[in-house]
Amino acid sequence: MGDNMNKHAIFHQAKSYLSYAFDAETLHIYLQTSSDDDLKVSLIYGDPFEWRTIDDVFTWVHKIEVMKPMYPTQLYTHHFISIKPPHKRVKYGFLIEYNDTSYFYGTQGLEDLTGRKLFKTYDLSHYFNYPFINIEDVMDTPEWSKHMIWYQIFPDRFYTDTPNMPWETDPIYNDDHFGGTLKGVTQKLDYLSSLGVQGIYFTPLFLASSMHKYDTTDYYTIDPQFGTNEDFKILVQEAHKRHIKVMLDGVFNHCGFFHPYFQDVVKHGEQSEYKDCFFIHEFPVVNFEIDETGKPKRFPNTPNNYDTFGFTPMMPKWNTNHPMVEKHLLGVVEYWIKEFDIDGWRLDVSNEVSHDFLRKIRQVARAVKPDTFILGENWDASLPWLLGDQMDAVMNYDLSIPIWTFLEHEYDHNAFAEQINRYLSRTPKHVIPAMFNLVCSHDTVRIKKRLNDDPKRMKLAYLLMFMSAGSPNIYYGDEVGHTGFHDPNNRLPMIWDESRQDLDMLSWMKRMVTYKKTIDAMNVTDYTFISDPHLLIIKKYGDQSELCVIINNTQETLPLPSIIEGYDILESNQGQSLEPYDYVLGVKR
Repeated sequence: MGDNMNKHAIFHQAKSYLSYAFDAETLHIYLQTSSDDDLKVSLIYGDPFEWRTIDDVFTWVHKIEVMKPMYPTQLYTHHFISIKPPHKRVKYGFLIEYNDTSYFYGTQGLEDLTGRKLFKTYDLSHYFNYPFINIEDVMDTPEWSKHMIWYQIFPDRFYTDTPNMPWETDPIYNDDHFGGTLKGVTQKLDYLSSLGVQGIYFTPLFLASSMHKYDTTDYYTIDPQFGTNEDFKILVQEAHKRHIKVMLDGVFNHCGFFHPYFQDVVKHGEQSEYKDCFFIHEFPVVNFEIDETGKPKRFPNTPNNYDTFGFTPMMPKWNTNHPMVEKHLLGVVEYWIKEFDIDGWRLDVSNEVSHDFLRKIRQVARAVKPDTFILGENWDASLPWLLGDQMDAVMNYDLSIPIWTFLEHEYDHNAFAEQINRYLSRTPKHVIPAMFNLVCSHDTVRIKKRLNDDPKRMKLAYLLMFMSAGSPNIYYGDEVGHTGFHDPNNRLPMIWDESRQDLDMLSWMKRMVTYKKTIDAMNVTDYTFISDPHLLIIKKYGDQSELCVIINNTQETLPLPSIIEGYDILESNQGQSLEPYDYVLGVKR
């Protein structure tokens, strides 16, 4: 009978997303098994040094506790347990019971226990080991960064305090200058407070030749298009008065073509003292034409003579292993925290920056301000960066992509549930509260445009984001109905004319922010998906509240299920049916 079990699906790795320190006393442990197998999984664990004579038998002191099956997908189920080793160290293995056969799973793989013992005297070599929970290795994410409400601002397009600027133009081009300023942002801080915003994430503010500013020329100077360093200092001070944090965009993977270090290499070639600050393949470095502004022209068939971000000659890649680069960039990290009291750094293209340099960024930032938040721009599963020594969180595209694919009808509600379970199964629970959740950004299509400019469908996207554990981000203008395809149309000037704003969306977004702050179930990590042939039904259970969300992501009118009875309805069409792209949000307290 036991031979039918899918043994190939069984997997565990110590000190990974399957075994990690949740806090200074607690370990979270998972075992992956096949979703097709009806298994009972238990954890066998104990201190590796605790042996006693029990009933005249010298034996290892251990416990056996049943694990909870969680996060089912088509292929796998993950069995979970949380334990507190008294001495912060533990040896452990897994007892698997399938039909009439018992197995042990440990470092040597799967072993049939028929006629065998779980362990030998003084020998736990087949058991996994968590040697010690060192406090230095545990995530120390700043408390304030958990369950934040973020607001992303593309500064040139948010608000201008400069008269006679062409605030809105159609069509829009990449290099169009609309005149948004830091003084303008300061003037709108009360607006952000009224929305419930707790933190601002700015795309780059430093001197650069492009409009997007991801090609830094001078890391120590606010670009004059936005204002001055003093303007920024005042903005941070005024934001802090309103309990709003400020996070800057740190572009440390690459700089701009006009950065003095790189220009010295362009001018002096192999004689430049900065030549090893970059990854130069051959000299001269410039093997392309220059336009009338001095910028490189792009020729797809002409490889660059130096490494860049993507294939963009305007963005030469830093060699962060070089002492001069390290001193320069770490000085930047320190300067803006020490002199301007910023609260966090968002690290651009963080997955291309060396792990060693990311560790140094964290060390320098935390030495100046111990609760500095470090956010990475990673688009994929990011565990190697989230081990407590580099970043506190990442931009959570692992959540964004399931939301997109579900609402774009690439997957149905069952596949959405599977994608969410897959995300939760590979993301440590202590990381999730600070994750930067988003449905769009300056790098993506606006969520409203992605969903055919339908405000009802846009609400579904933001609803799914707000009800997920982590820190939601509102991309500037979404709250008043902004739309637009990719760059540059996803970076249109903010609509401040109330006659052109979607005031219903604005009111709705404010309510979502309030729910996020006041309903604890919205911040619970795990989802309970309720089976239904057509509707997405989710329940979440907090200590003070229970949440139920029902979404009709179809073009058909469907009956409202009775499962919502007994809940206080916060959002609904108040009918007995759900129109296409309608939803119901209910809560029990």
